[in-house]
Amino acid sequence: MAGSKSDTQLNGVIFGHGGQRIATVSLDGTARIWDGVLGTLDDVLGQEVSGLKADIDTDERDVEMNGAFTPDDRFLATASVNGPIRIWDVERASLVTTIAGHESLVEHLEFSPVDGNILLTASHDGTARLWDVDGALTTALSHEYRPTFAVFSPDNVHLLTGGGDSAAHLWDVVSGRETIRFDTHEIIQNATFSPDGQQVATASLGGQVRIWDVATGSETAQFRSHGGLVQIQFGRDGKSLLVASINGTAQQWDAANGTELAVINTSSNLPQAILSPDGNLILSAREDNAGHLLTTGGAELRVLVGHQDRITAAAFSPDGQLVATGSLDHTARIWSTTDGANVGTLVGHTGALTVLAFSPDGQSLLTGSRDGTVRIWSVAGGLESAVLRGHDGAVDSAQFSPNGLYVVTASSKDRTVRLWATQSGRQIAVLGSHDEATVLLGFTRAAFSSDGARVAIVAGEKSVRIVRVFQAPKDLIDFARRTVPRELTACERRSFFLPADPATGTCPG
Repeated sequence: MAGSKSDTQLNGVIFGHGGQRIATVSLDGTARIWDGVLGTLDDVLGQEVSGLKADIDTDERDVEMNGAFTPDDRFLATASVNGPIRIWDVERASLVTTIAGHESLVEHLEFSPVDGNILLTASHDGTARLWDVDGALTTALSHEYRPTFAVFSPDNVHLLTGGGDSAAHLWDVVSGRETIRFDTHEIIQNATFSPDGQQVATASLGGQVRIWDVATGSETAQFRSHGGLVQIQFGRDGKSLLVASINGTAQQWDAANGTELAVINTSSNLPQAILSPDGNLILSAREDNAGHLLTTGGAELRVLVGHQDRITAAAFSPDGQLVATGSLDHTARIWSTTDGANVGTLVGHTGALTVLAFSPDGQSLLTGSRDGTVRIWSVAGGLESAVLRGHDGAVDSAQFSPNGLYVVTASSKDRTVRLWATQSGRQIAVLGSHDEATVLLGFTRAAFSSDGARVAIVAGEKSVRIVRVFQAPKDLIDFARRTVPRELTACERRSFFLPADPATGTCPG
């Protein structure tokens, strides 16, 4: 976000529910509120708190670690390492209340999803607590071991907590009474509600997944994942459960009877399955140097054989008719998703490929490499149309603008983001910084907004920036007129290489 660089490390980013607000919490004890559309800083919360403790060691400050917005984004709750929980009125940029009660680090905060009137906190002190927005404690839910997860049911009626032991606990939000204890006999890693709130799924560290009936507390299904668990999630209809494992497999299970519906194997090079635009195909890369096209049910349709080394990048064309793969063998290949035929092999890079991206019209393909170049290719003929040279190190990300006229690239090696003209390959701008944070950590990712008017840049751990991109001089002038409520002087117009306006006179000297 423009100007969002902090003097200290960002510990967390919280997105508002409406997309209009973003909050960042920092090591200096402050929370900053940003306009999610313009990327401008609206307010800094906690300066008075941080300032009072500026003369003490960082380890003793109220270092803000996480936070949560109410559903309407009006209030923000923040939790610190050594200090209290604070609830802020975002509109007024004022502190509403300070909550003291937990005796250790608060690991999780969450407002009730329906009305936002209740704040849920889970702490290392072994308790989960419910507070109203004025800071009054309504319920304390004691656990024998510290809870590592806490989540509201979709209807706000129940609360599910657990972690550290073999049980998940279902609580009545109003009375604070524990209504059901789901005992799994294994240490629980996480748990989740089904979309209708009538089922609960628990997952243990050992990979055991169980599904429970909320009304009766009875176990309705169980199964074991193929590897260490990462995440569990019900499908939108609540009839299936998706399980992602640390060994690279994703499984789909029938939530009613525990029958395995599909298994999808991915490679460590592609930690997440790459889905086609229509959601019907998955590309999986494995250690056999081949790409595997699968249905979303897990059935293998095609094996894409041709690379001489592991696949490191992949992308579907916008219409899903083609898929491109990049490899450690320095080449990119384009394949037909219909019959798996290799329709093009792109040779030119001198290093492993790191990123691929089709243009919005599907006519061009971007390839980025460890050799520091980005190349633009014609998909139809496989011919190289431009080489973007400028980065001094591996290219980490590359993307076309939504209209296809520009390309944005980023490299953490040379710590720059660069903007290019697609047709000519000409470098338009270099976005970089010589401050300590960027020199140490560099830019890692850059991406266009959906309208192509902004570029979002992630720079290490300390900043997220949003940079405006103007398609024509007129756009820049219009923006300047909205921002500065007066006509530019002749000197100002000349400094921006704009035609002089006779009505404003001439520039002295």
